[in-house]
Amino acid sequence: VKVIPVTGVGEVQEGENLAALLAAALEPLAPREGDVLCVSTKIVSKARGLRIDPARRDEAIRAAAVRTVARRRHTRVVTSVVQIPSGPVMAAAGVDGSNAPDGPLLLPEDPDAEARALHEGLRARLGLRLGVVLTDTSSRVWRVGVTDIALGAAGISALQDLRGGTDADGRPLTVTVRNLADELAAAADLVKGKASGVPAALVRGVAGADASDVPARELSRTGADDWFRRPSLESVWVALGLTEEQEPIARMSPEPDEERIERALHVARIPRRGDEGAADAAHPSVRREPGALHVVPAGDDPASWIAAGGLAERIRTALGAESLAAPLPPLAVLIDRPAPEEPRR
Repeated sequence: VKVIPVTGVGEVQEGENLAALLAAALEPLAPREGDVLCVSTKIVSKARGLRIDPARRDEAIRAAAVRTVARRRHTRVVTSVVQIPSGPVMAAAGVDGSNAPDGPLLLPEDPDAEARALHEGLRARLGLRLGVVLTDTSSRVWRVGVTDIALGAAGISALQDLRGGTDADGRPLTVTVRNLADELAAAADLVKGKASGVPAALVRGVAGADASDVPARELSRTGADDWFRRPSLESVWVALGLTEEQEPIARMSPEPDEERIERALHVARIPRRGDEGAADAAHPSVRREPGALHVVPAGDDPASWIAAGGLAERIRTALGAESLAAPLPPLAVLIDRPAPEEPRR
């Protein structure tokens, strides 16, 4: 397998014919049938003029989001992790300002369609069939750092279904489906990248890359197949009845125990949908003591005790969510009878 950098493309301007630019840069490399051209999606965005005013960045992220997966705070900046229309889940909807001197760039709404157009344009100019993968940098669940993944694909088997074959020992393969497009994108990134000014790479010698035409949209695990639709904290908050607007924003970096406990108390006190009509007199209070949280009913009537029990369970659940990433110190949640002298609220 060879990975060959494609140089000489230069800074892509809005309105330029990307297929013509890449075809000219590819000719000295003598491309062959079955080669795969991996192209940074950023130059597609530049050619399409998908630049935005930096002041509209947050607005653009909201507009591009199919759904919000999580929000995380880093110092004063809040990063939204969202699903974009083409399927992948991306930080800031893939809106990127690096190597974009004229303003941040949006991703194309349909990267597979852009890959098909580029595939056909190169075929017309070079007279041969090249696979095309549009790549972008992304982090991956449970992995530190970033790598390039495929956002769009044409003329290649983005997924290779190996089920029905055998391994080296002759054992049948029953679950293996290879994400070939992401592997090609990652390999190409070894010779291209943001610092080198090389926006594309030609990958040669990958057997079966063009066996079928599977788009990159098939690579996104969404809908009923999505096991991790929300992160652990947000999943519990959804179960507690919070709307997206009510959800607090956790920090990217590890947070002190006290901060997490206070967030759990805040989350537990947010009224659930359907609680809007509850009487204020039934709302319990919470008293904090070392090693314990005391939930105190507003009165001795049954409604006050039921409200106190409900709040205690919500606190336990919210504390449990905060303990998923890192354990909190033991903290008992107790329900106390209100003192006679305590004013009723």
